[in-house]
Amino acid sequence: MRILFLNSVFPGRFRSLAQFFGMSGEHTVIFLAETGQRESLPGIRRLRLAPPREHASPDPAEVEIVTRLRRGARVGNALLALRKDGFVPDLICAPAGMGGSFYIRDIFPEAFYVACGDWFYARDESHTFFTRGKPRPPADFALGRVCNLWEYNALDACDLALTASDWQREQYPELIAHRMSVVRDGINTRYFFPDPGARLRDVGGLPTPGKNDPPRELVTFCGPLHDAARGFACFRQCLPHLLAARPRCHVAVAWLGRGKGEGGGRESGGVKDFADLAPEFRTRVHMQGALSLNGYRTLLQASTAHVYLAAPHTFSTGLLEAMACGGLVLGSDTPPVREVIRHGINGFLCDFWDSRQMADTLAGMLNMAPRLEPVRQEARRNMVEHYDIKTQTKRLADLICERMEGRNAGHHG
Repeated sequence: MRILFLNSVFPGRFRSLAQFFGMSGEHTVIFLAETGQRESLPGIRRLRLAPPREHASPDPAEVEIVTRLRRGARVGNALLALRKDGFVPDLICAPAGMGGSFYIRDIFPEAFYVACGDWFYARDESHTFFTRGKPRPPADFALGRVCNLWEYNALDACDLALTASDWQREQYPELIAHRMSVVRDGINTRYFFPDPGARLRDVGGLPTPGKNDPPRELVTFCGPLHDAARGFACFRQCLPHLLAARPRCHVAVAWLGRGKGEGGGRESGGVKDFADLAPEFRTRVHMQGALSLNGYRTLLQASTAHVYLAAPHTFSTGLLEAMACGGLVLGSDTPPVREVIRHGINGFLCDFWDSRQMADTLAGMLNMAPRLEPVRQEARRNMVEHYDIKTQTKRLADLICERMEGRNAGHHG
């Protein structure tokens, strides 16, 4: 089978699926992308595409629509060149919203087209979350309308429409949502696993409990610190109450490091993020900075309680990775997080905005930590059963092949 992947970043979201087909040795796989890692993946031929040139305008919606049209034209020309060279794919996988998929159906009408929908902007809870339900000016929705145009185009033209969660599917109009399949994001549960010994080891300069000392109380927060949707400001506000209630508690704040130029070292203002904390509390807050993948995993494994907050939008795999490590997770009581965490069963929930409730819930979790091992175990079990990357990739590949066979049978029937 001839397979074409399109994405702005290589390999991005399609890493596991592209590897699945590429490593089989049975397929010809081409991956067309603008940027990304320099690595090569077995069985995959990577083709580079120049990013669209920037469009200058004071109107963000205009910038977005012109940029995506330009990307669509660049990708379209690349697809025409592939066709001229004799490469006509049987299967194409592309994001719905990037703009690059705009002309797929026109250039390769015979291909089975899989479109991955990320988000459809609606004037609902997600739109007014940061205004606490108060209406926003009509102009605030202009950019969302532009983004929706590409979702409409791709998800109407494709043979198989995908998204990663029930919550994301619910954002789409019914005429699109009814034909979308949910295939959840996967994580490497063989890499992210519980290690109780990490709670006793030295982690990033944090105090290490002695042989006769009580267990260390460590609250962790990992994520982009200045992205309002990830709630760091709300978490920071809970710390005075938490640290006063738990005198032995320490807090570690970090994010997963990236290569130079991709945002790894610019996320945090460091100590100034906690300048408003009393000195006696500040000594118990540890900025870990940008961590390596191994360092990030060790921090999750060492955590007594991990905080994950997300506004009503998509959520990152950080939640899944913490739970796969057997983390005792306190998540925001928002729709995307509720889809994963069941309060008191595999984690705990709190109001995104209520810092006092957040502190009280964390203090209670720390107090009961020795008795909450079943919650950790259930979190781990859920990740292995429903979010393991190998399982989810196989499920997605099987779904694609099944739908392709169904379409081909219909054409020949």
